[in-house]
Amino acid sequence: MPVPSPVRSRPCSVATALAALLALGAPGCTRGTVYSRSGTLQPTVAGRPAATFTTLEQAKAAFSRSQGAMTATLEDAAWIRLEPDAPGAAKRHPHYFEGLTTFQIQVATDQIVRPTQENYVLEDSTGNRVASTPALFKTDLGEGFGPRVLTEFTVTFQHTLSREMRWIRLTREGVGGGTVTWEFPE
Repeated sequence: MPVPSPVRSRPCSVATALAALLALGAPGCTRGTVYSRSGTLQPTVAGRPAATFTTLEQAKAAFSRSQGAMTATLEDAAWIRLEPDAPGAAKRHPHYFEGLTTFQIQVATDQIVRPTQENYVLEDSTGNRVASTPALFKTDLGEGFGPRVLTEFTVTFQHTLSREMRWIRLTREGVGGGTVTWEFPE
């Protein structure tokens, strides 16, 4: 009976090892954290105190929503106050401090997108519907598996959150789209 050669068994071992490495790497293929498409939170509006969080990451996660390629974070004092250099917050978030509804958005795709040529629509429970387009964007070309192009930008709407609103919905009208919702308790 012939004895198997170690050389013959090596390709199987290498293939098995490669498959295991790829399987381990698969969960990290997407860019960044993926959040729920909708959820409840308490925004900071006139007459209401800001929600309290221990860390900036925890606070931003509460205000972030994802669907498809888009992740949007609603700007709010609850997490802005936890950023380093609190006195510089008004310079970093000028539209928020003017009372406008503002989102930090990331779009992770396999191809370059141009958010300045896309439409973003904000709707709320009181019947308001406004559209906006970002003025600037930044694109990072990554490597590896999954979406390799990360585009980041801010979208500001001529819209102010109020206590009467029960929800707001942001829709990306671009390739791949995406709609995310923030629900506000009474």
